[in-house]
Amino acid sequence: MQLRQKNIIHTLLIIVIILLINIILSSSFFRIDLTSDKRYTINEVSKKTMQQLDDFVSVRIYMDGEMPVEFKKLRRSIKETLDELQVYAQQKLQYDFVNPMSGSENERKAIFAELLGKGIEPFPVQITDDEGGATQRIIFPSALIFYNGKEKAVNFLKYNSELTPDENINSAYQNIEFELISTIKLLSRKDSTSIAFIEGHGELDFWQTGDLENEFSKFYKYKINHVTLNGDVGILDEYKAVIVAKPRTSWSEDDKLVIDQYIMNGGNVAWFIDEVEVHEDSLANGELTYAVQNMHNLDDLLFRYGARINADLVQDLQCAYIPVNIAVVGSQPNFQPAPWLYHPLLFANYDNVITKGVNLVKSQYASTLDFVGSSKSNVQKTPLLQTSDRVKITKTPAIISLSQVNDKITEIDFNQSFKTIAAVFEGNFESGFKNRILNKYNNGKPFDFIPEGKKAKMFIASDGDIIRNDVMRRASGTTILPLGYDRYLNRTFGNKDFVKNVILYLTADSGLLEIRSHEISLRLLDKKMIVINRSRIILINTLFPPIIIILFGIIFTIVRKRINTRKIKK
Repeated sequence: MQLRQKNIIHTLLIIVIILLINIILSSSFFRIDLTSDKRYTINEVSKKTMQQLDDFVSVRIYMDGEMPVEFKKLRRSIKETLDELQVYAQQKLQYDFVNPMSGSENERKAIFAELLGKGIEPFPVQITDDEGGATQRIIFPSALIFYNGKEKAVNFLKYNSELTPDENINSAYQNIEFELISTIKLLSRKDSTSIAFIEGHGELDFWQTGDLENEFSKFYKYKINHVTLNGDVGILDEYKAVIVAKPRTSWSEDDKLVIDQYIMNGGNVAWFIDEVEVHEDSLANGELTYAVQNMHNLDDLLFRYGARINADLVQDLQCAYIPVNIAVVGSQPNFQPAPWLYHPLLFANYDNVITKGVNLVKSQYASTLDFVGSSKSNVQKTPLLQTSDRVKITKTPAIISLSQVNDKITEIDFNQSFKTIAAVFEGNFESGFKNRILNKYNNGKPFDFIPEGKKAKMFIASDGDIIRNDVMRRASGTTILPLGYDRYLNRTFGNKDFVKNVILYLTADSGLLEIRSHEISLRLLDKKMIVINRSRIILINTLFPPIIIILFGIIFTIVRKRINTRKIKK
């Protein structure tokens, strides 16, 4: 009887302890990530974003149905990330997976057209069946996020032709959290950040930067103005960042002082500068043109900040294509794509949070960028965009003609490599007007001159076209094409993602960029070794599990018999 009471008491104690543990755990929250790369650890910025949601977020992912294995893994990783975010969203995050391939052929076409119109990019793949046959299939590794009456597309996979398929998938894995959180953060943004595009020196107009401006004003809630400086010191003080997009006429000393003092006061600037001027209109008409130095009058200012843009042109074997008329004179035009070495495709620095995961960036008539100044200066300089390892540098002035597409390319001429085209600078800059007489500036009005500045950030690119989108002008109206889209190749390069990240960096929205720094190791199988050891792998996987189970059963039976034998002897 006492033994029975003891057992009952022990059982009740265990139940009480379990209940107490559940009560304690329900009132507190913790998660343990035991993976080496912390792939299930959500960034603090992500947690805060989800905890501060005012409305419900709905995510519709178009990755359901039959897919290759690597896309199934990507789907699972997206689901796991959403499950983690749901924990911090306090039931304000809902998601579902949709199969866009379901339905009749007409229904699929209608869905495809709708998704393309919303900015969702298709991805063609080949699916192999059990009999070895292959079928073409369109997959959308993308999602639509809905919040507070607004929606925005998310493309998890940004295909880079320079990477292997596995590396592209790995890049998609690493950017899942960033893509989701950045979009949710943008849709839920309440406060407004002001940035200014400088005008008055032949800079790009709204149509030529329209895609980027529309993106930031619509989804990022940025207030964007085009500002003429007029030599007024302090006119830029209200702006978080300033963009100088491809000036083509000379800057006055008065305007240079305005932006210099803005930087000294802690302002952040993105410079997109063409050091060499090339008239492409002449080339399009079949004429030759001269590449001459662009007299923008900013070289001394940039040199003081730590950069020198050289008056040269980069020719790169890794380049974009342009349409060239190969027809005989007098016959019907026959335009065919030809590599144009003056349009380099630039590598993004994979180790930097600004450029991590960014596709190749298209440039046009870029120059080389050098770092200058003492290594002991308070300015940190980091390359962001570089050429390939097969580059030829042409000094200017130079003659350029479309006939150069027929020139024989010799490897020995392309003997330079990895030239810097764009870089970021951060630190305390020294004024370009230090030790100069200043009473004639600021339209004669007195101002407090700052010779050495507060900490600021600066981006410098030696090509103004990196930020320029194409414009299609027709009788029916003007159409702004997406930044980075090449209508001749029907391909989108990484310009838009790159410039967006630069602006986020300059406007101190670094929390989003921190998420990109998370490394996830994709542990890939060695396909060559699998083929070589196929029979051995099949044999081990077929026989090893049942052998383990049989051995465990034998050991368990022997141990049990010994225990029972001892009990009987006692």
